[in-house]
Amino acid sequence: MHLLRQTITLARNDLRQEARRLELVLTAGFFTLVVVVMFALSFFNLDAEVQRKAIPGMVWLCIAFVGALTLSRVFEREREANTLTALLAAPVDRLAIYLSKLIVTVLILLMCSALLVPGLGLLFPSAEVFAADPLALAVLMALGCLGYAAIGTLFAAGLANGSGKNVLLSVILYPLTTPILLFALVATQRLLEGHRELWATLGQLAALDVALIGVGCWLFEVVLVGAAGPSEGAQARRVRARSSSTAS
Repeated sequence: MHLLRQTITLARNDLRQEARRLELVLTAGFFTLVVVVMFALSFFNLDAEVQRKAIPGMVWLCIAFVGALTLSRVFEREREANTLTALLAAPVDRLAIYLSKLIVTVLILLMCSALLVPGLGLLFPSAEVFAADPLALAVLMALGCLGYAAIGTLFAAGLANGSGKNVLLSVILYPLTTPILLFALVATQRLLEGHRELWATLGQLAALDVALIGVGCWLFEVVLVGAAGPSEGAQARRVRARSSSTAS
């Protein structure tokens, strides 16, 4: 419960700051609309069968691009204000930091999905099949975005203070998110085809998400302290130790 309260508090703080400026939300939303229009201009003349095979790639390519854009900014406030050391020194569980950033990233990706899927359904007749099973569609998008964000948040933390972090994040992120994107791609294809093994594929996708979140929780503290640098990490540990001794 303590971890849950800290996670909710940190996530609420990030969302409150984002609601004031809407910088990331507007950027990600506008980028999603631009990508949808580009897909429409490129593939509108394809026949229905080819469109149905191309739509899963459109969905998850857009999520991958928007996710990279979002993750490059998720630790931006800490980097700009140079508050990563203070965040490490605060009496906050490191897992709460990871989970709060994960929640924020997933919410932004789901918001972009809410623009992306109806947009594709409006522009491509073959995508209207999405409306036939809205529950499976919602589960698919949630699981796909969650797995992508689980990996991305971990490496975004590792590059929080690095120079050229946006380029490095893209180079690292796309190969490592290939398994989750492939699972999501197959599940989307099966959703469009009405395949009877759709829910089995979604179950495998959920199991992969659990494994990725577990790896992220296991490695996050090491990655985050490494991002802060040896001196900053040592300083944060000393501050935490003094705080603990004072509290006791």
